[in-house]
Amino acid sequence: KADSIEMKKLDFSALAQSVSEDMALLREKEITLTAAIEPGIFVWGSAPLLGRLLGNLIGNAYRYGRENGHITVSLHSQNDEAVLSVADDGIGIAKENQARIFQRFYQVNDARGGGTGLGLSMVQEIARLHGAAVSLESKAGEGSNFFVTFKKA
Repeated sequence: KADSIEMKKLDFSALAQSVSEDMALLREKEITLTAAIEPGIFVWGSAPLLGRLLGNLIGNAYRYGRENGHITVSLHSQNDEAVLSVADDGIGIAKENQARIFQRFYQVNDARGGGTGLGLSMVQEIARLHGAAVSLESKAGEGSNFFVTFKKA
């Protein structure tokens, strides 16, 4: 329940940097994770939930990334907003599936391997609790870029 979540002003830059550094150690499929985090960006939020949001997005990028591929996590200010982006150069998501990937348990039926189909619906829900918007740019065969836009604190 949203009222039981402790929201406070937090250093989103430090959180994103920390999660990125931890997840970079995974090196699944020899994928390289790079972080481009603008320092000093604060948002109102729950550190555990925002950590999970970022972890889910990066985890997906690894899962659907290609061998020796790249993941780029970036966070930057844009006017009064903080824009988080997790991009990969993996298999991408076909146009017709993009609208549905945030639904609970929805999985594109292909050779992507296991998963519960909960990761992106959880990302969407955590973003909603934070008043943030999630968007996606993807091309099948070229990779995906997920954006989460927050109001800065």
